[in-house]
Amino acid sequence: MATFIVGAIVAVGLYYALRHVYRNFRMGREDCCGGNCAACSGHCTGGRALPHRSA
Repeated sequence: MATFIVGAIVAVGLYYALRHVYRNFRMGREDCCGGNCAACSGHCTGGRALPHRSA
């Protein structure tokens, strides 16, 4: 029973991780603000990279 519960938790976590990666890919974003904001061209807020916006 414990194996089933742990497997379900891992499956849910994997689902959300893959969904996050897919949405970032689709929107053209990256999670690069963890320590190298230069890679984001300085568009970091709250630990997340923002997509480039034209004025």
